[in-house]
Amino acid sequence: MKRILLLIAVIALMCTAISCSNDDEPKRDNRMVTINTPMVNHMVNTASGDVLGFTTTQNKLVIDVDKRTASIEMINNGDTTRLNDIIATPKEDLSVFQLSSASDPSFKGYVDIYEGTSIRYRYITADGIRVISTTPEVFFLKTNSTIVYDDMTPSSTTEETRYQFTIQPAGQNATIQVTQIVHAKDLKYFESITSSNVPITVTRNGFTISGENLPTTAIYRAYNDSTGSTKTTTNQYPFKTFNATVDLVNDRMEANFMMGASATVTATGRTYPDYREIDW
Repeated sequence: MKRILLLIAVIALMCTAISCSNDDEPKRDNRMVTINTPMVNHMVNTASGDVLGFTTTQNKLVIDVDKRTASIEMINNGDTTRLNDIIATPKEDLSVFQLSSASDPSFKGYVDIYEGTSIRYRYITADGIRVISTTPEVFFLKTNSTIVYDDMTPSSTTEETRYQFTIQPAGQNATIQVTQIVHAKDLKYFESITSSNVPITVTRNGFTISGENLPTTAIYRAYNDSTGSTKTTTNQYPFKTFNATVDLVNDRMEANFMMGASATVTATGRTYPDYREIDW
């Protein structure tokens, strides 16, 4: 019991440090913000319902924070599309902006300018193609994860665990990263568990990602009576199974996976930035 209480105390201290620290946040110009980043485009024909798959573009977003305006330049195979009439409405302390177009009512978007990898647009082209354009990293920060163990260790539920899927369209695969998850049976706090090159299938609303016996690299902290809290890297916690549905239309995720041989996790979450305030 003493070891469990000590582990909980260590985890609480680490989570406090993570949530309070902002030393690594990029510095921003108070007037103009420019973000250059690749984007992955999920495309569906709205007339036929056909899923057209993923393409990639290079994206340049410029936000005039004072004027609340923005411009977007998207380059795809040498073709450039420019949107110069974007309205940028701040949502949280001039860090998260809702984006809309004065000329195209189908265009909606969000960007967190503190986190340049958190951008999402959606729009319908002149020929009826619905495009959801996202940075390759799709984040789910507001999650609910339940962990069930194969012995008498009590199951647990947490809202702290975070999920990230990094899409690689060319290989039709993704990298999975699960962070801030506690394995109560083994008395370990996992800072991250990462698995690469996991197959994805494009669906009408997003994609699914699944596999069996997926090798992982896990970084965890464990409490030892002699040495205190120590950080260790291991490959001893593979994903025995991993199945997730990522719904880009409704900004939701459902996942179910086995972490090692003794813990089964079920999780739900919403994308970051949180789109619930937006009527798409």
